Amino acid sequence: MGIDTPGVVALLGSHSVGRTHCVKLVHRLYPEVDPALNPDHVPHMLKKCFDPIPDPKAVQYVRNDRGTPMKLDNNYYLNILDSKGLLQVDHDLANDPRTRSYVKKMAKSQDYFFQHFARAIALLSENNPLTGDQGEIRRHCNVANKHHSEE
Repeated sequence: MGIDTPGVVALLGSHSVGRTHCVKLVHRLYPEVDPALNPDHVPHMLKKCFDPIPDPKAVQYVRNDRGTPMKLDNNYYLNILDSKGLLQVDHDLANDPRTRSYVKKMAKSQDYFFQHFARAIALLSENNPLTGDQGEIRRHCNVANKHHSEE
């Protein structure tokens, strides 16, 4: 698609917004807490994800960014450098030698993050876009819309 390494790092910055369901996190908490997690962050995660086998239909989640949870910003990079990334990919992004320098630059400069995010999201959106009735805009991002006539 033509997205370079800083572009991929920037796209993962979208983890700054929203939340992650406990189903995706419990392997880092149970049976033992992943030692790579910031110990100051673990009690909050355990409070939100108290069940080692969460009900996938239950509303059990942790906000991706407790500081600015509904704002796309570079706080995600500060969090993952502080071992507060929820997903394994977040931890890997901050620690992989191929991406760590970009994570640090994005943590230091929101403008740098936005510059690379804008370029990468434009490339992503231009790559084989669906047109006409080929796709759908989901009402809920994790569930396909029911296909019935609403006319």
